Amino acid sequence: MNLRLAKIVSAVFHPLLVPTYTLLVMINLQIHSILVMPLKYRYIIVVFVFLTTFVLPSIVIFILLKVGKIKNLEMDTRQERTLPMIIIAVAFYGTYYFLKQTSLTGLMALFMAGATVLVLICLVINYITKISLHMTAWGGMFGVFLGFALSHHYNLLAILFSILLVIGIVGTSRLKLNVHTPAQVYSGFVLGAGIMVSLFYLI
Repeated sequence: MNLRLAKIVSAVFHPLLVPTYTLLVMINLQIHSILVMPLKYRYIIVVFVFLTTFVLPSIVIFILLKVGKIKNLEMDTRQERTLPMIIIAVAFYGTYYFLKQTSLTGLMALFMAGATVLVLICLVINYITKISLHMTAWGGMFGVFLGFALSHHYNLLAILFSILLVIGIVGTSRLKLNVHTPAQVYSGFVLGAGIMVSLFYLI
């Protein structure tokens, strides 16, 4: 993988896009409480999730870039990541709160609760060392489907293997860009998957 491709992969599979990708997969798999929602409302929810978890945080982060709070959108240093991660945590929690009120998107609400927890954990870890947010996010996506499959005895092998393939590509891109060590990449995946799976047995 060359550097240009690695940058494209990192952008296309950005952590802030993972909630939207996750909801789209849930809708296309036709699982859980999403089925009770009329089709047009499902995609309204997708747009809402896209706006609150990607567009709004991205706008705020861009403003931080313009006012000099961060040097670049990669946020290479731990110090630069703190404020954006707080903003992302607030956006994710707001999304979770809304989805929870609808009572129609239980699995996605669970994912957003886990995503909020993951951002807060990464925020704490950030004071000590870096961890791959890309891998944490994709590990979380893998974990929510693995947790659902295990707890509901649902066969999701195809989607789980597909997500693992994406995770391998994303992990390779982060290493190619030299923004993380292998340990930071692997630990991000383990953290994301572990927290999400555990939620199915704790909540």
